[in-house]
Amino acid sequence: MKKIFRQSAACLMAAVCGASCLAFAACDNGQETVYNVIETDETYTPDQVPMSGAAVDDDMTIDGNFDESFYNDLQWLTLYKVDGTQTATVVMTVRIGKEGLLLAADVTENTLITYNAIRPTAYESGIEFYIGFGDGTTWRDGLFEVDMTAGERFGIRRYTSSGYTSCSYAYDTSPVYSVVRNGSLMDGECTAYRFELFLPYGIFGRTERCNTVYVNPTHIAMPDWELTIVRNWYQFGSRQSSLYGWDKLNQGYTFDRGGAVLNDLVIQETEGGTVTEEFGYDYCITGDTVNLNVTPEEGYELTSLLVNGEECIDDVMAGVYTFTVQGDTTVVPTFLSEAQTGIYTESSVDAWIGYPPSEFVVKLNNGESDFTLEYDASKLEIDKENRTVRALAEGRFEVKVTSGEDTASFFVNAASVDTSGAEWDYGKYVENATNRANEYRSGGTDGKTTVFIGDSFFDSYWGDFYTDYAGKDALRLGISSSTSFDWENFYLNDHAVLDMSPKNLVVDLGTNNLYDDNRSAQDTVRDLQRLFTCLHAAMPDTQIYYFSIAQRADTKYAAEVSTVNDVMQKWCENRDWITFIDVEDKVTTAGLADGIHPNAETYRNVYKKELEAAGCVIEDK
Repeated sequence: MKKIFRQSAACLMAAVCGASCLAFAACDNGQETVYNVIETDETYTPDQVPMSGAAVDDDMTIDGNFDESFYNDLQWLTLYKVDGTQTATVVMTVRIGKEGLLLAADVTENTLITYNAIRPTAYESGIEFYIGFGDGTTWRDGLFEVDMTAGERFGIRRYTSSGYTSCSYAYDTSPVYSVVRNGSLMDGECTAYRFELFLPYGIFGRTERCNTVYVNPTHIAMPDWELTIVRNWYQFGSRQSSLYGWDKLNQGYTFDRGGAVLNDLVIQETEGGTVTEEFGYDYCITGDTVNLNVTPEEGYELTSLLVNGEECIDDVMAGVYTFTVQGDTTVVPTFLSEAQTGIYTESSVDAWIGYPPSEFVVKLNNGESDFTLEYDASKLEIDKENRTVRALAEGRFEVKVTSGEDTASFFVNAASVDTSGAEWDYGKYVENATNRANEYRSGGTDGKTTVFIGDSFFDSYWGDFYTDYAGKDALRLGISSSTSFDWENFYLNDHAVLDMSPKNLVVDLGTNNLYDDNRSAQDTVRDLQRLFTCLHAAMPDTQIYYFSIAQRADTKYAAEVSTVNDVMQKWCENRDWITFIDVEDKVTTAGLADGIHPNAETYRNVYKKELEAAGCVIEDK
């Protein structure tokens, strides 16, 4: 079997004479190339066959340059890596050829690209690809890990029941590849490279091509030239759960005979703010979850977000809209300033059938003193003077607001509350609730006492509470492990623990909704808002202070904690009976006693001080 290569003389010597990998590493871009013929039937292990410059598959020349005409017809995939201070851009495509796969990639990094011949290929600067074929059904039909390094080293392993194991291949099924760099690796000048890698189907144990392949690329950067195998490993597919899976055949981005299979993501530019895809992509992938970051300019607010013609503004949480891609997607945002709106309203209000009415917000910025409302009175009951709405039927209902020549709308999301879930089982807290009610009866005074309720943060974990508030009319009535559902049950089922009218009600709740009940951020926001609606109805003359959810040492729900806090802060700002106290950034891991609860110093120097700074005045006994 005979193949023709174009290689530098140093590379040829390494391949033919079995020279060390270090000698091969010295062959760098810019050296004179020559044509050579190698004849062999020997089977090689992956690291022993450095090849480049071959003409393959009729119309491909593997030389690290993307100058063949077929590249113009292929869809390229752009991937942005952001990992702390390290960034990289990978632009790649796959051609499903007659005789094999061609992987082409252009890689740019913001740090120097290093090389050490002693390290395995999977621990060299380069790209690691996970490859499966679309005509398979499980990993048993062929799932492969392929390494292509900036230093022109190649490796391939196949997934088996015992994990990935190295593959060997014969000369006529060996890879052909070429790497072009923008500077010398050995002199520490390289920050970018591109490569072409041709993989005959025989290397995968295949005899012919198929219509689709799945490729999940992983960027590998090495911090230095040392012999350590500590690597910076960044799998793009892991950012997108629909693409990620170690042992799944279709774990990666899809490529067909036209290249990457992508949908267009078109975000219309507008004044007053920006909407951007999380990673800066102008494409999206069917079935994937996409986050759009919504950023109004100062003095502006988002008033509409149309996604493929459907209004989605109600689903924007803490400046992020999340959706699952169905196909080509067009996003049309609208930002307006207060002067442009004339009337400010929250885009939507949640209201619950059989519950106290929810407060809505209407602010007039047009100099007018009054407004009118238009709505379906068979679905909603609105008290204009008190600005509350009561849900009478399930659905999403528009309320039109008119003031002078200005008009605006908000929507009421009216829903029933299903109390059949496990999170509603509060039986184990009834005795505690009874005890807390007795504590208030014996030690509290309506209109004077400040009461702390909620979860374990305001239970015995604040061990120095009565020392910190010595001489003050304050009661600690929290119940460990409780959630918003438990306190809502106390309201719904007429338990005496909420039969009080204190001067101030200080609340800490939400962390257990996330960590114990595994609620989403959006659901937790609605859980909390529904509870506070109940608490305000039960204690209309009481000022409520709500502490933000503190981050835990366990960061499983860290993002959700931040989202809930951001949304609740804005919600509280629009209501004069509740004050949001943001301690998320003030409660550090070092300030936790057990990874969850504040230590004594944090209670004193954060919770106590921030409550006072928020304007909560606790009376003397």
